[in-house]
Amino acid sequence: MDDWEIGRALRALRLGAGVTQEYVAYLADTTQAQIARIELGSRGATLRMLRGYARAVGDPEPVLRLCELAIAEDRAKKSA
Repeated sequence: MDDWEIGRALRALRLGAGVTQEYVAYLADTTQAQIARIELGSRGATLRMLRGYARAVGDPEPVLRLCELAIAEDRAKKSA
């Protein structure tokens, strides 16, 4: 799972929760521009930003599942 795919998934979670990039940025203590870059896949998400998404959507589980999937795919690539 690359940064683009992670960004799309985070965007889908945010839109599903009906919140703005500005709100995620506020909760992640960053800028709206940084959140936009994450959702476009041009920047990787930091732990602080992932926490912001978890808070913004009101449930950390979808963000955790996304992280677990990305880690599992990275491990599979390394062992191949």
